[in-house]
Amino acid sequence: MSEGVGAIEVVTADFTGFRRVLDTVGTKELESFHSLCAQYGMFDDVDPLKRRLELLSARIGADLEALNSGSEDNLMWAASHNVELLDNLLEQLSRYVTVADLRGASLTSGDLLQKLQGWIRTLRDWLAGVKRQLAAIASQP
Repeated sequence: MSEGVGAIEVVTADFTGFRRVLDTVGTKELESFHSLCAQYGMFDDVDPLKRRLELLSARIGADLEALNSGSEDNLMWAASHNVELLDNLLEQLSRYVTVADLRGASLTSGDLLQKLQGWIRTLRDWLAGVKRQLAAIASQP
């Protein structure tokens, strides 16, 4: 049992780090992109997406903390499912960055778009690691 708790602590700490990076990206690059979206007719798409990223990230963090405290197993499924949804939201954000690029944003903000795509790749890779950790914990006897 103590191995499972240790594993949950590891994935919780890893996801906490992910959330800090996501928050930093959200307050810097994503805010800049958010402003850019108004110029390219995408504000109504990106604004709700940003809120969903924040809310879902907080929900996953709460699920992992509850698991860390020894709560129910169905939280493992919920956390895994929500991590997958969060990855899908990041993929959606990547598509919006591509759309902005195709609409001409790279002419004025190409560095921002490249930096944001880099962050999205990094965050999605990080989530892939979190998913692997959760799958490994769930498969433990």
